[in-house]
Amino acid sequence: MRKSAVMLKKHRIRAIEVSRRRHPLLLIIGVLAFLMFLYTGFLAQQLFDPMTFPIKKIAVDGEFHHLTAKHMQTVVSNAVHGGFFDVDVTSVRAHILDEPWVSDATVRRVWPDMIRVSIREQVAVARWGEYALLNPVADIFVPEPSAIPDDLVAFNGPIGTEEEMLQRFFFMRKILHSIGLHVETIRLSERRAWVVELESGATLMIGRHAIDERLVRFSRAFEHVLKDNWSQIALVDLRYTNGFAIREKMSEIDNG
Repeated sequence: MRKSAVMLKKHRIRAIEVSRRRHPLLLIIGVLAFLMFLYTGFLAQQLFDPMTFPIKKIAVDGEFHHLTAKHMQTVVSNAVHGGFFDVDVTSVRAHILDEPWVSDATVRRVWPDMIRVSIREQVAVARWGEYALLNPVADIFVPEPSAIPDDLVAFNGPIGTEEEMLQRFFFMRKILHSIGLHVETIRLSERRAWVVELESGATLMIGRHAIDERLVRFSRAFEHVLKDNWSQIALVDLRYTNGFAIREKMSEIDNG
């Protein structure tokens, strides 16, 4: 019994000695961890300080017809706030996309002091109404009126029909170009009736049904029936089942 008590006492003494040896080690570890925490915070503060790694260069890439690299560099420069590590590239991209002629953009950091921007410019394929444009996927964008090209086909139709009108235009252009005619304006009424105005001054009244079939029938008859006197044609009404009606331009004599 005494032997067991003695052994237990020895174990307790050893445990106390081990515990005493651990306390300085734990203290040192704690101090080092605290110092590391302070250093990490200081380092982070330095890294995110705009003066530590400022943005000095802005590179803009892209093939431009309506934008300029100089203008886009100014846009990016005005949107950059902060240094290399804390500049908000998402915010910079949002500012770039606010430009009407910008279709898409990517923004990335280039070590140690550059922001590189790649821009895809909008491609206008048609006018929408008086002041807007359509791109090849029927997205509407609104540039400055002075920047709107004057050689685009004009669309006039109900809101929400942009894609339908664009797809129809692609087909119309293909058919009419094959016989030497060029579309100037396409109008779609609320009742979904189609009217096409050509560069020659003639108007095609296509109606609401069998749009493609009527255009194809017109193109086949054009060479044999209308081509020789086309300059005198004011209107072609295609809303007939097996043919069409024409109206000639009024002569100067008819106008009095």
